[in-house]
Amino acid sequence: MKKTISNKLKPLLFLLLLVCIISLSVPYCSSADLINLTLVGDLFLGNWLEAYIQKDPSYPYLHIQEILAQGDLLIGNLEAPLSLKGEVYVEKTYTLHCRPQAVKTLKTGGFDGVTLANNHIMDFGPEALFETISVLDSNNIKHAGAGANLQESRTPAFIEKNGLTVALLAYNNTLPLEFNASTTKPGTAQGRWEYIEEDVKAAKSTADLVVVSFHWSAELLKEPKPYQKSLARLCIDSGADIVFGHHPHVIQGIEIYKDRVIAYSLGNFIFSSYSRKVKESMILQVTIGKNRPSTVKIIPINVNNHQVVFRPKPLSKDASLTFLEELSTLSAKFGTVINIQEGYGEIFVSQSQP
Repeated sequence: MKKTISNKLKPLLFLLLLVCIISLSVPYCSSADLINLTLVGDLFLGNWLEAYIQKDPSYPYLHIQEILAQGDLLIGNLEAPLSLKGEVYVEKTYTLHCRPQAVKTLKTGGFDGVTLANNHIMDFGPEALFETISVLDSNNIKHAGAGANLQESRTPAFIEKNGLTVALLAYNNTLPLEFNASTTKPGTAQGRWEYIEEDVKAAKSTADLVVVSFHWSAELLKEPKPYQKSLARLCIDSGADIVFGHHPHVIQGIEIYKDRVIAYSLGNFIFSSYSRKVKESMILQVTIGKNRPSTVKIIPINVNNHQVVFRPKPLSKDASLTFLEELSTLSAKFGTVINIQEGYGEIFVSQSQP
């Protein structure tokens, strides 16, 4: 009887052994080990957009809500304070702010975190900054890149998802310099070499993944400046997994450096402007685990508000192809290969460079 049972078990034992061998030879990542991180560019929720979102906070998401829902985490750059308090801090051509109630649009869109290190968050001084931080905290939206002093501005935001901890850091490399925090003055975290290296290393020691945001470059510039490349690679060398930028309002190329992702500029997202020079941008979706990013999905969107009226919309088939061909040209200078599909592009991170 024992012999009969043993014979019956042999095929099952062999199958179990085979499964074990395969599992040891192939990296395994369950859904609990992966995050689909969605990144977008500049957000300005005031001005002409205000009347629309006061009536319906979900107004901007008509064409993209399904895309955003595919991600586990959503992060973008909040370009203006959520406050009508304060006075103009530094005289400049454009000063931006919006009502605190605009946070409802961030919540409706599913934003988990926003970056505050930019050239408008201090347009109305510390009072407006502090209200913005309070409003975000009250709505459980994490933030990084600005605070009551230099230490706070350099402190990462930590976001937990799928059993992983993501640290978010943000730096401002634009003018006016008066917006930057000091040991005794509120403001933004300046993107200085020594800050970045120290902060990223510290964040990596406590988090599974590190994402770094930069407000940098120049408006309408499609080629990264040399300092952008240096700072982005410094982040990766120090332990960051993803670097993404904004401020030009247009796209710049994507680099895969040491199997990590650098998106130099994502362009605009929901931005209350009727500029005719800003027509297209992208949503970036990065699938990332504990070890490194695996794939990058690029979704081209129409942000020409003369056409979409503050409702970003996926580009048509032909327009998407043209957009992705341009992005491929910009990214090829870094050796990045973008696989163009119908309506989107894809980068396989580990295969993008030797």
